[in-house]
Amino acid sequence: MCIHHRVIPIIITAQRDTRVNRNHFANLLFLLLGACAAAPGPTVHDKLDPKTGSTVSVIPEPLELLTSGYIGTHTGAFAYLGPFEIDQMGTRTLYLWVLLPHDVAASVLPIIHCDDTPVMLPQKTDGLAGMGLAEPPYVAPDPWGAQWYYALDDATLACLARAHQITFDIPNARGDMVRFMAESAKNAAGFPALETFATRRGTKGL
Repeated sequence: MCIHHRVIPIIITAQRDTRVNRNHFANLLFLLLGACAAAPGPTVHDKLDPKTGSTVSVIPEPLELLTSGYIGTHTGAFAYLGPFEIDQMGTRTLYLWVLLPHDVAASVLPIIHCDDTPVMLPQKTDGLAGMGLAEPPYVAPDPWGAQWYYALDDATLACLARAHQITFDIPNARGDMVRFMAESAKNAAGFPALETFATRRGTKGL
């Protein structure tokens, strides 16, 4: 929605209405409407960890992955993924945050795929403090879900940003394999929020 625009007065003069004048006005109106309709694209949010002083860069909302159906009577069908970068006095480190519903086997790491390629990332096991944070980078949409942190590299970030499909495979509490999936827009590759994040970081391979 376009808001907070001044009303543009239209002054009628005695000037003869010519085709040139009408075309000029139509072009001006087209430009104004185009500016009004232009919607902002994805951005990267920077926030300060109040206790450690680290700057954390995140995408506006974590990427949502959907399973084919509910995996339990008290849980949702969504998993989430979000890259984040921590800047500690100029030293920048890249990580990946993953959240799955609590009905999956929380003791088993999910298998992450970028398209058909398995993503092998080192798990961070020393908690938030080990990454220089006192608060999580993302607010968990499912506060009871199982969360993991991984060290992320530029090559994997570029792959995820340009993928047609990102999937998580993980067994549920009964041992059945469950798949969560996010797909790019039809006839297109890539996830705009991840691409914007990778581009601002200067990630190669995009």
